[in-house]
Amino acid sequence: MKKLSRVEKKMRRRRFFFQSLLLISFILLLSAFALNSNLFIIDNIKVLGNNKVQKDNAINVSSINIGENIFKISTRSGEKNLRKLPYIKEVKIKRKFPRGIIIDIIERKAIIQIKEISSIMLLDIEGNILDIVDSEDEKLPLLLGLNIGDKKIGNNIFSMTEIKEGIEFITEGQAAGVLSKMKKIDMVDNNNVNIVLIDGITVAFGTLYNVKYKVSLLNEILKDIEEKQLPCKMILMDRGDNPIIVLNEEGEG
Repeated sequence: MKKLSRVEKKMRRRRFFFQSLLLISFILLLSAFALNSNLFIIDNIKVLGNNKVQKDNAINVSSINIGENIFKISTRSGEKNLRKLPYIKEVKIKRKFPRGIIIDIIERKAIIQIKEISSIMLLDIEGNILDIVDSEDEKLPLLLGLNIGDKKIGNNIFSMTEIKEGIEFITEGQAAGVLSKMKKIDMVDNNNVNIVLIDGITVAFGTLYNVKYKVSLLNEILKDIEEKQLPCKMILMDRGDNPIIVLNEEGEG
């Protein structure tokens, strides 16, 4: 390989310097154009995946506005603001060049409602209070008797209640697919829990001890009742290890 002379090395460094300077100048000019050109002024904002969160509210909370330059907005700041809304679990804000913004939302879903005195709290599977309303939602199971501390939207009740078995009942019931079949759950007495299912069957669940096993057992019983089309009116799980199925014709099985 030919060894470069001192003059050649100096010329190469000078050439590299001017090429770098030209590249930086080009980038600066391009940036100035992007930040000041009307070509990149936001004229539409789309909100996807929202059901509970209103579109206008999502846009307002994101602090992204029509008429702003698409390069001047902070997507990270907008996402951080939106995650403060109780119904939003995850959110991603994307630029759609040259003039669009997409706010893609994954919402939390209410799986149960808890009644305390005159208020109804809507909870997701993680125990977050999504909303506090005055009237019951007929599509959600209603739980009575679970004492909650600080009842504020956005708080997590799983970190506030001392009844761990009650929490386990909710999480295991949801995981087994049983919770959605329930209309009312009475936990006023933790040793005598009673359940009314959507189809009218009542369940004397008994104590909350060994919740995971009992929820799984209840799930299997309900599957068996459905498969055999048994005219069941009551399931007794509070009278020993073997549940009793009471049929409409007053028989027991």
